[in-house]
Amino acid sequence: MTTTTTLTPALSAALDDLRTALGPSVVLTGADTAEFTDPYEPLSWGGQRSAAVVQPASTAEVQAVVRIANTHRVPLWVGSQGRNNGYGGSAAIVPGSIVVNLRRMDKVLEVNDELCYVVVEPGVSFNALYERVQAEGKKVMIDVPDLGWGSVIGNTCDHGFGYTKYGDHFGSVCGIEVVLPTSEVLRTGMGGLEDNRAWHVYRSGFGPNPEGLFLQSNLGIITRMGVWVMPQPETYMDCQIHIATSSALPPLINALRPLMIDGTIPNIPSFINTAGILSSMGPRSNFHPDPTTPIPESILSTIRAQTGIGAWMGRFALYGRPAQVAEAFSHIQSTLSPLGDITVTGQSHSPASLSQSSSLSQSTLVQAGIPTMSLLSSVSFAGSPGGHIGFSSILPLTSRDLTRLTAHLTAATQQASLDYTATITLTPRALIHTFILFLHQSDTPSTEKAYAFCREMVAQVAEMGYGEHRAHVSMMDLVAGQFSAGGHAQRGFNERVKDTVDPEGVLMPGRAGIWGTAWRGRGVEMPWGRGV
Repeated sequence: MTTTTTLTPALSAALDDLRTALGPSVVLTGADTAEFTDPYEPLSWGGQRSAAVVQPASTAEVQAVVRIANTHRVPLWVGSQGRNNGYGGSAAIVPGSIVVNLRRMDKVLEVNDELCYVVVEPGVSFNALYERVQAEGKKVMIDVPDLGWGSVIGNTCDHGFGYTKYGDHFGSVCGIEVVLPTSEVLRTGMGGLEDNRAWHVYRSGFGPNPEGLFLQSNLGIITRMGVWVMPQPETYMDCQIHIATSSALPPLINALRPLMIDGTIPNIPSFINTAGILSSMGPRSNFHPDPTTPIPESILSTIRAQTGIGAWMGRFALYGRPAQVAEAFSHIQSTLSPLGDITVTGQSHSPASLSQSSSLSQSTLVQAGIPTMSLLSSVSFAGSPGGHIGFSSILPLTSRDLTRLTAHLTAATQQASLDYTATITLTPRALIHTFILFLHQSDTPSTEKAYAFCREMVAQVAEMGYGEHRAHVSMMDLVAGQFSAGGHAQRGFNERVKDTVDPEGVLMPGRAGIWGTAWRGRGVEMPWGRGV
């Protein structure tokens, strides 16, 4: 079912002005907007909430879109590639919004392998950036997430991660161009000096640097970003950790922490449990025919014995000269081997030869900065058409915190008759625990149950002291509401900034739980409940 947005006089006038300013072909309405929704939401929610989609091709055209929105007081919702699936896709929060899709801004503006940075527009995907680097023979290794079709800027703006030394995408940003809600163009850091040659190599600039205010926010539209990348190493070692029992994971986490803090392990390791691994091995029905009960531990144990996978499987990577890599791997093995129930293996590669191989695993490729799309098949794990939803909690990198959270979620999923499917991503001092529920969209009750369960867990986990670093559009108010320290001082500050830079409240109302005066108190009706 797809709902139809009523064209108010203001909305009709705005669409007419957009067609005049940008051309009629880049203003999409009706059936042409079907792609720009949340592809996985419950069918009972009605699908499309946006009135139209506009696809500007330049910073000047983005400015024109923002000016028109202000004139008619029509809300905008911005997406880069629009591939934010599992977090709401391109779906706006406020019904009647115009989606600003930036795919046509698809230029790789610079690949600099002397100073190791790239400059991209928001329509540049990881796939496209990798192809450009390869085509020009640049000796850099970009950083990629698990699926390569997403936007480099879009992923960064949502606090996304990859798996090389530069896997913290927010930490790799240096110099952005932003169209403000007033349609002014701001260049951050050294970019504030006209034609500054150090814009993308020096973060601080002069005075306050507001870059962080524009990531995961509704204070501007990023139209250009500098991103640091790593030089291509002589040797890349893809390392795997087989963890035979769940009880072996907590001591492993404690052992990895000092190896990451001192830089022995330089990248972003990740772990996935048995249920998560199965999602890439075929339909769930192949392993357990009953969709209403979790996969029993007896079946998971049998699958482990038959396939050789562990209760958890982990990966990390080493980069550098061959002797450096060999010495680091030897030290890691000697540190981890006494733990028991853990096996560490490594395979060295020449990065220049990796792109020529068609037999390497997704895990091997992404840690070498090579994007793939192979994990997209897991979307159909619960049935076709499929989907997924989840939530990602930030914990200190300690065994006691991980044990506490996994015990809570294991019990909660069992009680709710759901699978406990999880991935864990490590940074030197914190970990990201991502819980995933796979959906069969034709089964509306189970999809509604999954969305409701995630909302419930967000609140419960917050009570344990663990907040989210990213949120589905239907949970943005909920997540923002958990950050209540100082009488919700974070939200209060964000709202004051919002009211200053966006007095009409046109830019992404409700993004990250930030609404602005123009919307607060209006009680916007959303399918998951009443907002503001």
